[in-house]
This record gives sequence, structure tokens and C-alpha cells, in this order.
Amino acid sequence: MTEKREKFLAAFMMILLITCLFPVMYLGRYNHPTGDDYRFGVDARLEWENSENLINVIAEAGKGVCREYSQWQGTYSAMFLMYLPPNLFGDSAYRLVTTVILLLLTGGIFYLLKPMICDWLKASRTFWIISSSAISLLCIETVPSQGETFFWYNGSMYYTGYFAITLFFWGLLIRYTDKNRKWHLPLLLFLSFFLAGGNYASLLPSMILLFFTTIWQLYKKDPKAKTIGMMTISMLAGFIVSAAAPGNRIRQDILWKIPAWKAILKSLWQGIRYIIAWTDAWYMIFLLLITPLLWKYLKKCRFSFHYPVFVVGFMFGIFCSMSCPTFYTMNSTGPARVVSIVYYAYILFFSMSYCYLLGYFQNTWAKKIKIISEIKKFKIGLIVAGSCILFTLQIIEGNLYSLTTTKAVYLLSNGEAKAYEEEYQERMNILMDDTVKDAILPPFEHQPDMLYVGDFSTDPSTFLNQKAATYFHKDSILVSSP
Repeated sequence: MTEKREKFLAAFMMILLITCLFPVMYLGRYNHPTGDDYRFGVDARLEWENSENLINVIAEAGKGVCREYSQWQGTYSAMFLMYLPPNLFGDSAYRLVTTVILLLLTGGIFYLLKPMICDWLKASRTFWIISSSAISLLCIETVPSQGETFFWYNGSMYYTGYFAITLFFWGLLIRYTDKNRKWHLPLLLFLSFFLAGGNYASLLPSMILLFFTTIWQLYKKDPKAKTIGMMTISMLAGFIVSAAAPGNRIRQDILWKIPAWKAILKSLWQGIRYIIAWTDAWYMIFLLLITPLLWKYLKKCRFSFHYPVFVVGFMFGIFCSMSCPTFYTMNSTGPARVVSIVYYAYILFFSMSYCYLLGYFQNTWAKKIKIISEIKKFKIGLIVAGSCILFTLQIIEGNLYSLTTTKAVYLLSNGEAKAYEEEYQERMNILMDDTVKDAILPPFEHQPDMLYVGDFSTDPSTFLNQKAATYFHKDSILVSSP
């Protein structure tokens, strides 16, 4: 592919990414808090109403983290953010959740891949834009569940948000090790401890990778091995602080815990099941379209690609490690918001594995197989044709309607999102009426996919309903039976 065509493709992919993101972000204007957004946000909300002092609000969030640490959950940095949901400052702030999460995820992917593609692979910036845009589209458009992933603050921040910050962490670390940017070190040390206070599904693979990075740097006798070791210790220390929380033991009593060895085996088996389920036509279209450019740059790459079995096996192990925490504590894959970040990791890890295997094939077998040179001049046409056939099959089978952007456009165009907004505002009229002390809310007749992720209970004595009643200064809140 000529340089001019490559630039055109890069511009097209960037425009496509922005075009696809816009309807999803716009749908966020109909997004509203629910569930734990009220439960964790109540104390800071009351403090904001009383003092309108941000320092006092942050202090209240800190007190909440201490309570949760001893009573429910040890993930200190995530709990701090949970106690500061955007609805503290009104619904208008909450409408930004989807935009912030999507930009974080997309930015993390672009930031991580920049040094890997431009510095390691020695490819062009246009190829970086093409690859990053395509991977971002795959992660956002084909993620198994969108509601908890992009729209619900508590769930999206805790999982997709922390996963995105983890990508920024690794992007920073690569730049620190490759270009010796010393000013990155304080931020890396902070992020290593910050991420240790988040979800374990993102944390465990980072801890494993950081440990082996330290070992590799020591093996090379790189002076930066000591500072990377400091990051490893910082992350490990944060993990110990999080895991040792008394609240974790209390919470674990209501969950189904299994032995660690069984969790590892289940995670490995689940990893195979994920690969079978997720290696679909969308992913194959991505691989087909990216292969000609990747092949071109792998030819120029001086890397040897000598250990395909070891590298791919290691990446598979890291990928499977993300499922270990939920199997260990819940004996399951966890809720949809957890599966979403495992899906992102699948896209990233196996794109990297494909790159490595293609490099190995090119260095080892391509020159020995004559058919490769025979079809060389036809390969782009064959690949484009194959991609078009797969895309057409996706349309015929109706899979186009499962994409995130398609769903967003559908909800915006058919009036479902607007109807949900009207019902929500009717409820808010009741909740904001100071003369109503026992609020009885009508159930949502419209429960649009992505926007609706849960509701209050019909039982006013539930913990969430009680917290919400305090949040809105009511004696009780319940949802009337349909």
C-alpha cells in the first residue's frame, strides 16, 4: 500500500471512530444515576448541600473509604471515587459519564500503542492511527454489554475506567524504559499504588507483567531495574493493603469462595471459551484489513520473533489471569462490567499475539513457501474481497444491530431514550417535592438497553432504598408494583 493510500485510510479510520463515538456520547445526555451511585454518594451529597465546600466533601469521601474498608470492601482508591459520583453536583454532571469513559478508553488504547507501533515495530504514525482506531472500534462497538460498561458511573468507572488508566500506566512505563523520561517516575509510582486500590481483574495481570518486567530489567542489568522494582513494590503494597481489609472477609461470607488452584484451572478453561466465542467475523475483518500493512512493516522490523509458543502462551496466561479474581471470590465470570474489560484484554493481547505470529511466519516460512510470492500481487484484493464478504454476512445475519453505535442511533431515533427521560423527570418531580415524605415512584415503562441498568426496590426497607431516601430527604422510597 502506498503512503498516500495509507494516509487516506488513517483519515478514514479516524473519521469513522469519531462518527461512531458521537451517537453513543450523545445518548449520554439521557443517562442518570442509579443503584450504588446513590448508596455511596449520599454522605458527600449531604455535605455538599450543607457546606458547598469541596474540601469538606472530599474529607467525607475519605471517611466513607475508612468505613467501607472495615465493613465491606478494601479497594481504597476505587471506593474514594465511588463516594464522589458526578450526581453529587446534579444530573448535568452525570450526563458526562459516558463521554469521559469512552474518551478514557480510546485515549488509553492510542497512548499505549503509540510506542509499541512507532518505536518497537518502526511503523508509521498513520499505521498507529489505523491500528488504534480499529482496536478502539472493536472494543467499543462489539463489547458484550454496554449499559454497565459505559453508562453506569459506579460500574463503568470501577472497571472500564480503571482498565483505561492501566493502559495509560503501561504507556508511561514503556516511554520511561525506552526513552528514560525521568519525569514519568513520580507519576508511575503514584499510579502503581492508585491502581492497586482498584478492581482485581485489571490489577492481577498488571502485577504479573510488572514483576516480569522487573526481572527482565535486572537480567539486562538496566539501571532502571531499581525504579521499576519500586513500582512493583508499590503496587504489591497497595494490593496487600486492599486485600487485607477486614471488610473483605465480611463481604466474602455472602459469596461462594473456591480454592485458588481451582480458580486458576477454571480461568484457563474460561480463557479458551472466551477465545472461541469472541473470535468472530468482526475480529476476522479487523485482522484481514490490518494484515497487508502489518506485513509491510514486519518486513522492516529487525526483531527476531524467535519464541512464538512462549510469547503466545505467556499472553494467554496473562489474559486468563483476569478471570481468576472473580472465580476465586464468586466462582463465576462475574457481572457484565467485569467481562467487558476481559474482552478489551482479549482484543489487545491477541492482536499482539497475531502480530508476533505473523512476524515469526514471515521470518521463518514465508520465503520457503512459493505460493506466498505467487499471490503477493493479488493479496490486497483478496483480503478486501474477503472482508466485504464477511461484512455482508454480518449484515444479513443481523449482527450490525448489536453494535454499540447502532443501538444508540436506534434508541435516539425511535423515541425510546426520550420516553425514558420523561419518565425519569416525572420521578424527579416527586423526589424533589419537599411536601412528599414517603415517595412512591411509578415503575419505568420504558427500559431502554444501555440506559436502564437497574432501579429501586418495591420494598422500602432495602438498604439501597433507605440510602436513596436519605439522599432525597425522604422518610421512605419505593417503586410501586407494575
